Amino acid sequence: MGSRNINHLPLAICRITICRTTLRRINICIVAMMCISVAGGCQNLVNRGQSRDASLLKATETENTSETKYIARICKMAGLNFHKIEGVAVVSNLNGTGSAAKPGELRERLLRDLETVKLPLPAEELLESKNTEMVLVKGLLPPGVRKGDRFDLEIFPLNGTDATSLEGGYIQKMRLRNTAKLGGTVKEGHLQGLGKGRVLTHSAFETRDDASNRLSGLVLGGGQSKIDRDLMLMIRTGSKSIRTSTSISAAINERFTVSTATGLEGVANSKTDQIIELKIPNQYRHNVGRFAQVISNLAYNEPAHLRVNRMDTLEASLQNPLTAGLSAIRLEAMGKQALPALKRALGNADLQVRFAAAQALSYQGHNDGVEILEAAARAESAFRWQALAALTTLESAGAEQALENLLNEPSAETRYGAFRAIRKRNPQSPVVAGQWLSHDFKMCMVDNQSPALLHFSRMDIAEIVVFNDSQTFNDKFLYVETGLTAKSNQDGTVTVATYKSDDSFRSTCSDRVSDVIQTVSQAGYGYETLLKMTRLAMKEGTLNGRLVVDATPKVGRRYQGDLLSSEISHSASSKNNPSRMTQGLADKFKTPIKLPGERLRSRLKTGVENSAGVIKDAAVKPASWWSRIKQ
Repeated sequence: MGSRNINHLPLAICRITICRTTLRRINICIVAMMCISVAGGCQNLVNRGQSRDASLLKATETENTSETKYIARICKMAGLNFHKIEGVAVVSNLNGTGSAAKPGELRERLLRDLETVKLPLPAEELLESKNTEMVLVKGLLPPGVRKGDRFDLEIFPLNGTDATSLEGGYIQKMRLRNTAKLGGTVKEGHLQGLGKGRVLTHSAFETRDDASNRLSGLVLGGGQSKIDRDLMLMIRTGSKSIRTSTSISAAINERFTVSTATGLEGVANSKTDQIIELKIPNQYRHNVGRFAQVISNLAYNEPAHLRVNRMDTLEASLQNPLTAGLSAIRLEAMGKQALPALKRALGNADLQVRFAAAQALSYQGHNDGVEILEAAARAESAFRWQALAALTTLESAGAEQALENLLNEPSAETRYGAFRAIRKRNPQSPVVAGQWLSHDFKMCMVDNQSPALLHFSRMDIAEIVVFNDSQTFNDKFLYVETGLTAKSNQDGTVTVATYKSDDSFRSTCSDRVSDVIQTVSQAGYGYETLLKMTRLAMKEGTLNGRLVVDATPKVGRRYQGDLLSSEISHSASSKNNPSRMTQGLADKFKTPIKLPGERLRSRLKTGVENSAGVIKDAAVKPASWWSRIKQ
């Protein structure tokens, strides 16, 4: 039996070898047939669906097969949220419209805070007066805020208050902290902000007469940050390691630096194997979301030859409006090497492509796209905020001139948006110079030939801007409130008079709006009264010119592309006011029109729109693009 088995052993081995060899050959055939089938299927997809965009498919296929590693693939961005802080404060200077502070935890907290504040009366006595009111104050620290930066405060009444109005009130110096509710009680964190300033009630801005609007309001620019808020990269659990953290930090620091007391330093600091702190470079201070996008699309551990190939691919996709935004951001992340590609895109026929390239160039300190940014801010509301933010970063005379040119536009938000950009860029610029008047508000006059416009702000600073100082009140102008009368004398002058038991005021000035504003402020009345006065005059038709409140460019508007452009061209042929028509048509589209491929466009517009939320991985895989188009 044993001998027979030994004799047959070579035959068994031979059979096994034959079977394995045959099986291997069969597998090779099957794989070959599958490859042929897949290749044929891809070719059919190209022929059927995207002959016009073949270069885009080729670019995305190349990217998928490359070894490029984008930071967003293994990291999440943290710190892009608004950080809420709050505190309790006393509003003083009320004319008997406040109430005594009710006993409890909030009152005790306020008394502790008032111990270090110089007050006209003892704290206990102050809180018992009907000329004061205890309120809750909240503030939001934006991402990237630095110690000393100003922010707005919002005022809320406490439950059960007997107060009737906070009009004319002033917030005494107070502290703002982060808080958390634990075990039924509110626990206070560290001091993170200070606050004080004039209260502007919501009743000044709202047309509806509501008691709650008189008990809540804002202190514009009344908060001062006591902390810096940097961004953080959080490496996902499956990828975290010291080596990865160090590699990512090195790639970021090679691209971005900040000036410190000791010289230039990299913006990234590896704290652990999972956390990387990011300081924000100066050019991105007014557009932190843009910086987060660029960091998310920065490559690390990329060989030099692949970097060169990727740059060629990105330049090709930059010429396509659908992918221009994302491609521009990735080229911006590459730094100086990508400048020639971005500059070549400035000559593209499509506005979206030109704008994406100009924006990326501006954040690298290059002025080649200034004219394009100016034109985009003027003609396209969807690009206005980003264009103004980009112009703010540039220190050239060309950028300054572009912003000054925009002050002459008919669009109120373009004018005031440019005004704010000039102030952020250079607070000492004579263009935005003004004078502080009573009750802590500022009046600025912009002398130009554009139609007269009066603008009141509702954020950052209590500010009245007079565009073209020719605006007047007509002969029927009359404004009356308790203790104050402003009336036209029907001879080109206005008389302002106050009637108070302890003091009175009477003065006559010209009917020019700026003169009346100054005279009313000299009488002791401030921003809130002036806003009510001019709004009533506008309503009654006694104000010659436009009045606008809070006309600031908005983030997140949708670009309508060629459809909107064709509508503008058609309308402009009948009305010689293209800038006004652009704004009017953009505002008319309350519900965005869904264009062909709009879903694809919206996924790729992260390079065009500012992101204030969590930045997602912008490296969308091509299979999902084309499967959606096919459907």
